[in-house]
Amino acid sequence: MSNIWEVRSAPNNYLCVQQNDLRYFNDRFVSVPMSKGWTAPSFDLLNKSKKVADFTSWQIGSRTFLVSRRAKEAIHEICGDDVEFLPFATIKRIELFAINVLRQMAVVEWTTCVASAKLMGGPYKLKADVGPLPPLFKDPLAVSPTFASDELGALAVQLGLTGLQLADPRKNILGMIVYGQSINEYPGL
Repeated sequence: MSNIWEVRSAPNNYLCVQQNDLRYFNDRFVSVPMSKGWTAPSFDLLNKSKKVADFTSWQIGSRTFLVSRRAKEAIHEICGDDVEFLPFATIKRIELFAINVLRQMAVVEWTTCVASAKLMGGPYKLKADVGPLPPLFKDPLAVSPTFASDELGALAVQLGLTGLQLADPRKNILGMIVYGQSINEYPGL
């Protein structure tokens, strides 16, 4: 069985995008198509002197992230129509796309999670047997985190895609970040 990972980007190591209005994510990137009428929002840049990664952080803790054209094409190969790519901006000559994960799969055992898991983003109690995992997906009861299978990690390692971190969703990722611990647990990233 493939591992279940929580997809994160590396905001400290690369340029990242900061949303001007944090309420922007309230009803967006919830596994519903957004391409019709899509307009990229205004934003600010943080870590401007750093490189743009293939997986670029867009508002730490948001429901989505940005990907380069190179990452977009690779992800599209393994995900097909389970993911929607929305044109975002060109930064330092790197074209970026917001990724809207449309595929849902119930992987969190909500009845045994601590009460704050849904609000605080984990740690999550994962179901023991969920069947074959898609490369990217969201749990229908918690659309904020994006989950991935080993297939995404293997692809990123094979192509040398930058900025991706795959964290163990069973751990307190926020606590690890606060204490300066590495959250990436996928070998080679």
